[in-house]
Amino acid sequence: MKISTPTSTTQETQDLLRTATRALIEAGIPDGRREAETLIAHILNRPRLDLYRADALSLDPDQREAFAGLIRRRASREPLQYILGIQEFWGLEFRVTTDTLIPRPETELLIEAVLEQFGRPALPITLVDLCTGTGCLAVTLGTLYPTARILATDRSPAALDVARSNALRHGMAGRIEFLEGDLLEPLASISLHNRIDVMTVNPPYVPAGELDRLQPEVRFHEPRLALNGGCDGLDYYRRILPGALEFLRPGGRLFLEVGIRQAIPVREMAEQSGWRVDQIKKDLQKIDRVVVLKKP
Repeated sequence: MKISTPTSTTQETQDLLRTATRALIEAGIPDGRREAETLIAHILNRPRLDLYRADALSLDPDQREAFAGLIRRRASREPLQYILGIQEFWGLEFRVTTDTLIPRPETELLIEAVLEQFGRPALPITLVDLCTGTGCLAVTLGTLYPTARILATDRSPAALDVARSNALRHGMAGRIEFLEGDLLEPLASISLHNRIDVMTVNPPYVPAGELDRLQPEVRFHEPRLALNGGCDGLDYYRRILPGALEFLRPGGRLFLEVGIRQAIPVREMAEQSGWRVDQIKKDLQKIDRVVVLKKP
């Protein structure tokens, strides 16, 4: 993308935006205007609305070059969130890198389900987030349950580094215990059997055969380790459901995010393992997205 130098501040900004928008739309990004605005505002370190003020800011040559580089990256279908390095979740900003999945709005349903099902208990509770990634669930739950003991696990050391940085960003560095290891193994190492009140999990659940059909942003940039759920996408649920029963207190709840058409098989596996199904929560597209289980 080649960006020329216009003569006036306002004209400069609009010409840059038109050129960038066209490049993004041609690359298959339908909301190219909004994303171009977001990227130029990022370069200027100003809110997007400032682009439309009468005294619109101009870019110096280095900023124009940097903006062109960001547009090239986005046109190659690198996710906007990785370019910016942040993603909003539950009203909070979280650092994201290619070592972590980008938090989705659907995952906020896990938080909603915890609040609906568990409420705000008067006594301190223990919450665990498996496959924590960016730590968005653990950190958000920490803000909502200020007296809770919170633990977060992930098998990726790089993802845990990102999660720790997000905990620090939101004043949770001293409150969340980060444990490296595969699923429930770290919990066994510190003897948390029958001591957990709430467990949240957003595991890898994309069927292996569908990975190469995902949109380019996901297929080429997000970590496959955090996406690949095995042949039918259910491998992690098969491992989590029997083992998690050992760690929750009687009456404790397990909150699982699931993929399309996975709620029923997950429900059946849960019932066979001895769980009681409390709720299946739909997302805005009316897709069964969260399964809430209770330990009898």
